[in-house]
Amino acid sequence: MIIGIGGRSRSGKTTFAETLVWHFRAENKRAIALHQDDFVKILHDIPLIRDRTDWETPESIDFELLRKATAFLHQDFEVLVIEGILAFADDDLNALYDFCFFTHISEETFRIRKAADTRWGEEPVWYINHIWESFLKYGQPPQKLKNLMVIDGEKPYQMGEIEEFLRHFDK
Repeated sequence: MIIGIGGRSRSGKTTFAETLVWHFRAENKRAIALHQDDFVKILHDIPLIRDRTDWETPESIDFELLRKATAFLHQDFEVLVIEGILAFADDDLNALYDFCFFTHISEETFRIRKAADTRWGEEPVWYINHIWESFLKYGQPPQKLKNLMVIDGEKPYQMGEIEEFLRHFDK
């Protein structure tokens, strides 16, 4: 089973991915999470916006390598969870997903959480605006995604509803 998790920056995608991995491990299934950020291209292959690396564009991700890693790991793991803001930006990757989740937060919550995120230093307002606009352009789940559930990233995960969703569509 391959699960895709997309959503806005700071919406809880990584936390949800790890929660799902541990959920499946508790069911004695081999599960692993792949994080989009681990598949970024080398810096000189990523476009710039003003004076900064533009991490918010599909051109920043090596989707071919991500698909290869997915195929390789799928041989040994029963469940692969792939998460990232651009998790739904590649049609070939989308075709691999058995289930999709989209973590949704409001623009206000995004801005509050992003302002509090100082892992890389304080971000200028123009760049936070760019992150938001890029998500609207590249991060939305396409209409043709199968088995898509929207998760409210502003509330605790409802694992009962998530389990029911997975059972309802289980092949």
